Amino acid sequence: MTIYNLKNKAENLIFLQKKKFNVPKLSIYHCKDFHKNKNLIIRNIQENFNEKIAIRSSSKDEDGLRYSYAGKYKSFININPKNTNLLKKKINEVILSYKNSDNIFFIQSMVKDIILSGVVLSRDLNSYNPYFVINYNKGSNPSLVTSGKIKSQSIKYFPNKKYKIDEKFRKLIDTSIKLKKIYGCDIDIEFCISKKGTVFILQVRKLNITKNFKNKYLDENRFSHYLKNLEKKIIKLKVQQNNELGRTTYFGVMPDWNPAEIIGKKPKPLALSLYRELITDHVWSENRYKYGFKDLSQFHLMTTFYDTPFIDIKIDFNSWIPRNLKKQTQTKLINHYLNKFKKNKNFHDKIEKEIIYSCYSLNLEKKVSKDLKKTLTKSEIKNLIDSLKNINNFAIKEKGEDLKKIKSLLLKQEKIQQSKLYYFDKIYWHVENCKKFGTLPFAGLARCGFIAIELIESFVNGDIITEEDKNKFLNSIDTISSEMSNDIFKLSKLNFLKKYGHIRPNSYEITSLNYRDGYQKYFKNKKKKLFKKKTFSFSKDQKSKILTFIRRFNSKLTFEELIYFIKDSIVLREYSKFIFMKSIDLIFENLKQFAKKYKIKKSDLSYLKINDITDFYHNLNSESTLDIINKMIKYNKNEFIKNSYIELPDIIFEPKDLYVINIPKENPNYITSKECEGNLTSLELNKKINISNKIVCIENADPGFDFIFSHKIKGLITKYGGFNSHMSIRCSELGIPAIIGVGKNNYDKILNSNKIKFSCKNKTFQLI
Repeated sequence: MTIYNLKNKAENLIFLQKKKFNVPKLSIYHCKDFHKNKNLIIRNIQENFNEKIAIRSSSKDEDGLRYSYAGKYKSFININPKNTNLLKKKINEVILSYKNSDNIFFIQSMVKDIILSGVVLSRDLNSYNPYFVINYNKGSNPSLVTSGKIKSQSIKYFPNKKYKIDEKFRKLIDTSIKLKKIYGCDIDIEFCISKKGTVFILQVRKLNITKNFKNKYLDENRFSHYLKNLEKKIIKLKVQQNNELGRTTYFGVMPDWNPAEIIGKKPKPLALSLYRELITDHVWSENRYKYGFKDLSQFHLMTTFYDTPFIDIKIDFNSWIPRNLKKQTQTKLINHYLNKFKKNKNFHDKIEKEIIYSCYSLNLEKKVSKDLKKTLTKSEIKNLIDSLKNINNFAIKEKGEDLKKIKSLLLKQEKIQQSKLYYFDKIYWHVENCKKFGTLPFAGLARCGFIAIELIESFVNGDIITEEDKNKFLNSIDTISSEMSNDIFKLSKLNFLKKYGHIRPNSYEITSLNYRDGYQKYFKNKKKKLFKKKTFSFSKDQKSKILTFIRRFNSKLTFEELIYFIKDSIVLREYSKFIFMKSIDLIFENLKQFAKKYKIKKSDLSYLKINDITDFYHNLNSESTLDIINKMIKYNKNEFIKNSYIELPDIIFEPKDLYVINIPKENPNYITSKECEGNLTSLELNKKINISNKIVCIENADPGFDFIFSHKIKGLITKYGGFNSHMSIRCSELGIPAIIGVGKNNYDKILNSNKIKFSCKNKTFQLI
């Protein structure tokens, strides 16, 4: 087959007309000719075009094979050709946008009866996987889609015989496949579709491919093989297991322990295995059972597909069922949650807030009765509510026991480090102690923290307090994080690092510098700003209403005791995380000491798995430890590199979702009631950190990113994160406006912009 070179915009469209593609009528003019004889060209345009037109740029350097300067030059749509003055003015503006006049412009008919328009790419520009990516919206202006001025919808599609795309896009994909073959490269196509389903081509550009993209290139056959294997895996996992309830399962990267937020969508083997070992294998279920939920100890919460961690949502939903409910009630409740989630996939990072019921709050009876009236009987609803009341009371009682455990971890950490044990033996005991005295009580204190935030939110929703009251209340709470924000200025460097040196951004990634090793990097450009805690007091009327609510689930609890529980739970949630993160740092320090002794690159340690390391505690191997370690690193690294090229959707309901990915409408969490406007910057830890007076963008953020608050930032935006995440609480506490969990689509658009304006009160943002 003959391969044709891409030329400028107009020439490409003329060529496609000749090839019988649907291209709106067009006429080409040279800029120099227009300057010489404007009236003649204007007359020619008016004779050739009777209805509204587009005036479009077509520079020599705009859409060629080597370069694509999409959007660099001006174009205008919906121009009335009979309006001579307007026609002249807009043509002049197009010409003036060029560097020189040795260029052309063209006039094109506007297509009638357009139902939608947009852009289709022959590859995903983020992963470079061979999906066709369709960004579209209703209307006739595809440039609005690319500009970010409107909220476009997106679909990714990998062509296959088994799973078909929606009919209105089928012709578009067929056309795109033909164009890709004609030009022999990956392309970017502007299109519109009429009421009759006719696909019109408005522009074809070459996709610019960076070196990174070239390294990630996957051909269609290889990618198809990966998807088919995963398809088989998903079908197998969807089959009902043992005593597990629910007719099917789904998978998501953000429900429950939200791995995408904490360890990222492509964590390296050490981070992934450590998160699994410390939390998602057994610790998570042990804590749930302790608090009164079902026993899920035989199940693992997290599974991985090509090194992307997913939460098994059926297992997750089962784990939130109070165990004293009758099995029939449990079954109905699980299936209700599954149905509800499938209809509201934009809640994938708000499962506990929007889908399931895991604690008692002010408006719970009303919410449950409305939501479950067709699912459960009145008696079953009452049993569920009573169970959740018991869970609240248990949390209030148990918080102190979890605190004792987490405090004991500090002594155990020190004792292990001071011992003469071998590196890997120390790691083994740090892992075991961290599970029993670190992440397990943390899970309990995090449960208390969730209940605390849910209670406060319910007081707002129940009109007991205002949103402003809530923010003032949260701002009055002193956590370890707010303490650190002031200590960076109050303490000497030595004392600061003694207390906080173990913290690191990307807490589970060994190559990420902790504060001790990266002090200059993280805090060099800090701006002195001491955060003064404001006091907040509830009014007499508010106290009375809250006490009335308390009597619904606890006859002995006082108002003061509940408020203490709420404040203390928020504090201890952050404190317990702060403590067990020290165990992770010590695990890494012992690994690095081993690596230093045997001349292993620190970066290679990321490719070990924690269970392979702790196995050395039990096993005596015939091979040398070093040989085994090097083999593990080599094998795991090769697997990770292969798997890193495969990007999967955030939510998988059916095998079809691997091939046809409808990007869900995003529902971010807006923190505070403030408005914020400013320049955007993406925080890249491998580069110089200059974030003061800017709105900072972070893909996923854990407590290790708290150093950003020493830089007097204007606001914060994260790709992943829930309303109860660390950064949500942190921004509420400090009064910093934020959009937490803005979602993939929004995040990609934001990163391509320079400025943003957002209103937390109105829950809106605008790219500038």
